[in-house]
Amino acid sequence: MKSSKHVLNVSLRRLPARTAEKVLLVSVLGLLSFSLACGSSGSRSNPPVKGNFSNASLIGQYTYSLSGTSEISNTNSFASYTEAGVFTADGKGNISGGTDDFAQNGSFGSGSFTGTYSITNDGTGTLNFSFTNGSGNISLGLTLVDSSRFYLIERDVFASGGGLGEMQVSSAFTSVPSGIFTLRVHGNSNAQGSAATVGKMASTGGTISGNADVLRGGVLSSVTLTGSMSAPGTNGRGTLTVTDSGGTTSNFAYYVVNANTLRLLQMDSGILALGRAEKQSGDPFSNASLNGGFAFGSQGDALATIGGVQTVGAFTSDGNGNITAGSYDSVQDGNSFTGVPFTGIYTVSSTGRASVILNPQNGVAIQDVFWLVSPTRAFFLINSGSKVEDGTIDQQQGTAFSNSSLNGQFALVMDGFDTTSFVDRVGTLHADGNGNLTLNELLNRYVPPNNGTLTLPGFLPGNYSVASNGRVTGSISSLSNNLVFYVVSNNSAYALQNDTATQISGTISKQP
Repeated sequence: MKSSKHVLNVSLRRLPARTAEKVLLVSVLGLLSFSLACGSSGSRSNPPVKGNFSNASLIGQYTYSLSGTSEISNTNSFASYTEAGVFTADGKGNISGGTDDFAQNGSFGSGSFTGTYSITNDGTGTLNFSFTNGSGNISLGLTLVDSSRFYLIERDVFASGGGLGEMQVSSAFTSVPSGIFTLRVHGNSNAQGSAATVGKMASTGGTISGNADVLRGGVLSSVTLTGSMSAPGTNGRGTLTVTDSGGTTSNFAYYVVNANTLRLLQMDSGILALGRAEKQSGDPFSNASLNGGFAFGSQGDALATIGGVQTVGAFTSDGNGNITAGSYDSVQDGNSFTGVPFTGIYTVSSTGRASVILNPQNGVAIQDVFWLVSPTRAFFLINSGSKVEDGTIDQQQGTAFSNSSLNGQFALVMDGFDTTSFVDRVGTLHADGNGNLTLNELLNRYVPPNNGTLTLPGFLPGNYSVASNGRVTGSISSLSNNLVFYVVSNNSAYALQNDTATQISGTISKQP
């Protein structure tokens, strides 16, 4: 009998309506005569597989999180899930001390696991978790950015999903996290649909206070926060309870990355939510705090579809309340928007909250709320009645980008869905600095409830062109002619597959 996704004490019940809508969209679009555009196959030779990674590259304590869709254990049904946890890698291919939190189908559970892993020289490999309570095994594909960070996808036949892992700093486990943190949480619930939260919280001796903006059901509310936080255990996992002034209480497991960063998973029944909190610096803030070129990436849920909107872009802010030279690419409910120019205005308060209005060319004004982590980074949400979308903004390192800005071997992760299946890919993307690309990926195409197909397509050639604002257009054989990246620096970029009827996005980060 095949292994199934580990779900603890989850009873079969009708799928949430929004999940069913997403499945319906995938199924119906599969009937259309749509196929991914293919780039030229090219004739150049493949670049060598580079890297000095090995099993020894993964050593220490790590935390991870991912989200996606999987079969419900021991059924022929499926639903969305969120998952996060911690484990220890010994540098020799063995995993111990694993704790996994998993939410699906209205239920939440935790389990312990051991496992194994394998890393090849280019940083690609597998993680295999074996759960000690008899609830099954899972296998994840990964690509290391470096020894402290890796990208993840599901590689099982019964699931699809993508995420991130980070090394933990155990010295931060000794007390309750303290300081002022900027936070971002995205989730959806059976009762209230999708919600996005951005804001700040202060933690003092385990007591929480703060302010946040919450977009729920197309309505934006500014709320105050109160709550409490427990001390983390020896694995860096603790609990956080937050109540907003609207009367909503949320319970999270948190996972310490270091003294400045926490990862979050909501534990409440019927809610699937992941988040992140990063220690704020650079206050008091003002309009001058937002100055220079910035790249951004965001994802979210459209009215009809969970995961039905992805956006990447860039803009320049002048430190005086004005935004110029903006450009974004987006896919919402299968509709593609390419290189849309925009300008805008903004106002930053001393707390780091920024009210932003973007004016796309020939379009309707977009209202955003930013919460600054620092003058170089922010979390944001889009105040819209037609979607719940949120993301991250990073200051660009450089002012005039070119093809040479994208040069080296990058870890890549992208996930989402197209007309026929849920799609996850992880691997390496090689850019030669002269406009040529080579993708070496693990691809998982998942058709629910239990028909996942793993492929290793081999080296896929392609090409790219970098504009001065950091917008990269690319084509890769057998994948797409419409890849778009927005460069943060020579080391990282936000990524989007900007094809009609395709909702797939991700990120790339340069390996050493």
